[in-house]
Amino acid sequence: MRVFGASLFVLKAIIWLPIAVYVPALTFNQVSGIGVHTITPIVIAICTFYTTVGGIKGVVWTDVVQSVIMYGSLVIIMIKGTLDLGGLGVVWQRNLEGGRLNVPDWSLDPTVRMSVFSVFVGGTFFKLQNTSINQATIQRFMSLPSLKHIQQTLFTFSIGLILLYMSCVYVGLVCYATYYDCDPMTTGLAGRRDQLVPLMVMRVLGVVPGLPGMFVSAVFSAALSSLSTLLNSLAAVILEDFVKPRMRTKPMTERTVALIMRLVVIVFGISSIFMVYVVEHLGMVLQLSATLQSSLYGPMLGIFTVGMLMPWVGEKSMFLSSVLSFAIMAWITVNAQIANVSGSFRHTKLPVSVEHCDYEFDMNRYLNSTAE
Repeated sequence: MRVFGASLFVLKAIIWLPIAVYVPALTFNQVSGIGVHTITPIVIAICTFYTTVGGIKGVVWTDVVQSVIMYGSLVIIMIKGTLDLGGLGVVWQRNLEGGRLNVPDWSLDPTVRMSVFSVFVGGTFFKLQNTSINQATIQRFMSLPSLKHIQQTLFTFSIGLILLYMSCVYVGLVCYATYYDCDPMTTGLAGRRDQLVPLMVMRVLGVVPGLPGMFVSAVFSAALSSLSTLLNSLAAVILEDFVKPRMRTKPMTERTVALIMRLVVIVFGISSIFMVYVVEHLGMVLQLSATLQSSLYGPMLGIFTVGMLMPWVGEKSMFLSSVLSFAIMAWITVNAQIANVSGSFRHTKLPVSVEHCDYEFDMNRYLNSTAE
């Protein structure tokens, strides 16, 4: 069971690492025009270096600096974007008229994207697995001196996460209000939905020297934080769950342990560079990461829950059920991505407008998107 759980985490890390670095690369591409595959190796090389040299202490301290930059840039974008549009009332009115302010559907149908069931039940389990069994989170908890400190940290983290999500939602409202009468996706100004916010940042903050750079640094801070955290956790899992159990006859020296952990960070850092080529063809990054994480962490959450609350369940039955759970979730995830990429399945899109665009674009593109 230990090897199976560790394998799920390693698989999750292999898939998540390129996703984490692809997001800032997209942003940098939208802002500067530099290719995604040019900036990706540079970002990974920097992150791999300070993770290898600094270890968990270096990762935590860089996370602190990166978090300050990330939150600061979000606040600036929200304030400046709202003022440029004419105030909070304008943002609210445009989103209301555009049908962007909706409550979840009261449906138990799992295929409904935004239902009460998926948001509250699915969202609760999604965040539970992120804060309860995630190696990166537990590793930080274990570095604290007492249970009381862990509880305080978790409470602070929860408040910070809620504020972060609310800020991101509001930035989305500002983004729609900014382009409510000229959709950049339809006109071809943005190639992917993940580039809409960077495009808005250039429009809103581009008049002030240095502010677009601050936003780019914030996106890189978020990505580097995720990347370094996962690389460090990955090295710890491979060492403790795969290497040490096979070295019981000969204890490992501190030098050997440090060498193995650094080697793991370097190998997986390099591999994520090549995985970016796969990720860029798999659709929306946020949706992809959440789906993959659920398929891998779902069985792990079940394993830990049964282990803590149901000690009478046998190991063999638990192993078989977790393998079956993973297989079913993987089948759903893979087929969903294939359907998404091939175009055989699409969520209903809300209407957009290009009536007041102040630049020329291909009208046939708009007509084709409307027909779809």
